[in-house]
Amino acid sequence: TMRIDIHPDFFGESLARKKQDAAFLGQSHDSTSVVARARSWRMSADYERLLQSIYDGVLITDLKGRILDFNDRAVDFFLCPEAELYGRHVIGLISGADESLMDAIRRNLENHRHTLIEAHCVRRDKTMFPAEIAVNRIDLDGEGQLCFFIRDITVRKQEQAALEAAIAKLEEHDRSRTMFVSNVSHELRTPLTSMIYAVSNLLKGVCGPVPERVRRYLEILDGDSRRLLNTVNDILDLRKIESNTLTLAKTRVPLGRLVKRSVDSLFVQAERKMLKLSVSDCGGNWFVDCDPLKMERVVLNVVGNAIKFTPEGGVVDVAIDEHPYRPGHVRIICVANGIGIPAEALPRVTERYFTVGEQPSGCGLGLAISKEIVEMHGGAISIASPPPGCEKGTAVTITLPTAAPPTVLLVDDDRSVLSLLQEQVRSRGYGVITAETGMEALEKISAFRPDLVVLDLVLPGMDGTEVVLKMRSEKELARIPVIVVTGAGVSRAKAEILAGFSIPALAKPWQEDDLIDKIENAFLGATALSRA
Repeated sequence: TMRIDIHPDFFGESLARKKQDAAFLGQSHDSTSVVARARSWRMSADYERLLQSIYDGVLITDLKGRILDFNDRAVDFFLCPEAELYGRHVIGLISGADESLMDAIRRNLENHRHTLIEAHCVRRDKTMFPAEIAVNRIDLDGEGQLCFFIRDITVRKQEQAALEAAIAKLEEHDRSRTMFVSNVSHELRTPLTSMIYAVSNLLKGVCGPVPERVRRYLEILDGDSRRLLNTVNDILDLRKIESNTLTLAKTRVPLGRLVKRSVDSLFVQAERKMLKLSVSDCGGNWFVDCDPLKMERVVLNVVGNAIKFTPEGGVVDVAIDEHPYRPGHVRIICVANGIGIPAEALPRVTERYFTVGEQPSGCGLGLAISKEIVEMHGGAISIASPPPGCEKGTAVTITLPTAAPPTVLLVDDDRSVLSLLQEQVRSRGYGVITAETGMEALEKISAFRPDLVVLDLVLPGMDGTEVVLKMRSEKELARIPVIVVTGAGVSRAKAEILAGFSIPALAKPWQEDDLIDKIENAFLGATALSRA
């Protein structure tokens, strides 16, 4: 079937069309022969019953489009006396049509295809009605005819227009709602971030020792502010997802550190409900390519929900392990022995705005947005309630593809120190390359493009500070994070250079955990937690 849409001529037919119609109407001798031909067909009772029983208006024409016969419904459609329809050309009844329409119909017939036309038909009084016209071929007397089935679609068009208007109105309301929510969210995020920053500094003792009772209140304020900020960020991300503008700032990160840091921020919330909250990585060193800010919020949403829906005295366990059935993937599993999710609600818990229970808690966005973010990373979220082998509770599993370990360039002129650095860094799963001078370091940075440089400041020839300056002066190397190691006090000039580039320093001798903390923080970057 070939569909043809013809735009109507609402401003009146052309002069040529009017002359054409007049010519057809004036062919009385042709009309007489046409009437006689139609009467011969109508002598068959079966033909007459079939023609008049068809719901649509029917026009039977010769292969050139001249009307030979019709049913009563067609007469009603066109408000035209029967005598004026006989012998008239069908294109005179279709606004905007011309001989090219007949050419298209004939080509379709030659290719054994039907023709479906949407157009406006013209009544005798020059008013119009929208119509859907199906055309095929019949053979009543061996010469072949065309049959036009005409359906008045006025009601359909009115309903379609009303529906389109309603949709446009809803879309306008939705845009207004989205804009309002987005503006409010932006207005909330700035003071929330300032509040979290201030409370965090108070807890760190920036303004002096904090009494235990005051600390407790500050921790509650800190936790609640972070959760509210998380909800605000969810709302902002939802708008970006809906408009296809959400982007991921991916980097290769140690998954265990990201998860532990996220879960650590929820311990105060868990303690308020006397919950046992634990996190373990099963001794593995997994790396993923992800947006740390987005993935951190996914973990906060999943574990935060587990804490919210687990009664006092319950248990929430978070574990990271290799996926047993999907090579090259790692799982984050959050298991809570809480109230669980009803079976009928389980398929819908990741839908936007869906909440469980008669008195739902939250806005129903966290899991929905988490699912979309994880899928943007090539992963998946699955939910089991109860978990396999348990009578109650819920298990949420986040599956992510693993990435190759980042490469760390270690630079030190003392081979014993270099050996110790290699041992400690490799034990955490990182790839390692080494250099013993500043010049060699620059050569290897240019050749291998390491993901991180751990650099001794005191080197023969070109020292570490010069290496940093040369890296930061080249666009392709400027983004590589650097950690400096020094065994002596740093001069004021060098300290200012390092501070200007926000480069962390590690003093010799160091604790292994301090070294790994700085490395992992360099890869995680400024996440929501560390920024606050």
